[in-house]
Amino acid sequence: MTATPNVGYHFVSWTGGSTVNPRTDALVTANISVTATFAINTFLLTYTAGAGGSITGATPQTVNYNTNGTAVTATPNVGYSFVSWTGGSTVNPRTDSNVTANISVTATFAINTFLLTYTAGANGVITGATPQTVNYNTNGTAV
Repeated sequence: MTATPNVGYHFVSWTGGSTVNPRTDALVTANISVTATFAINTFLLTYTAGAGGSITGATPQTVNYNTNGTAVTATPNVGYSFVSWTGGSTVNPRTDSNVTANISVTATFAINTFLLTYTAGANGVITGATPQTVNYNTNGTAV
């Protein structure tokens, strides 16, 4: 006799604790009545933050087959912006739905940049680099 689980479940054991599947009873001397036990598959959702930010919300999360995780948010540090999750998703906060496999993603952040543009007014010139792109909380070069 073979115990076959439904989609999203796995075989655990037969009544009495046997985990042999398929089951064959040999040298039978009495009536045998056993029940197969099944359990739902569970999956791990793991969220991590790359440099420049953090994660708020539960991580890791264990969810049952075909159910939803809870929301997690990629929160950038001051001077940074959220870019995307591994795989390209830009949804933030993120809630994984109808889960059927383990999921492990990392939030990517980028430092904010600013454009410094210098122009000379009438009757003058400027020297030095213009425009300049600088990272958050850093200095431009002399103009």
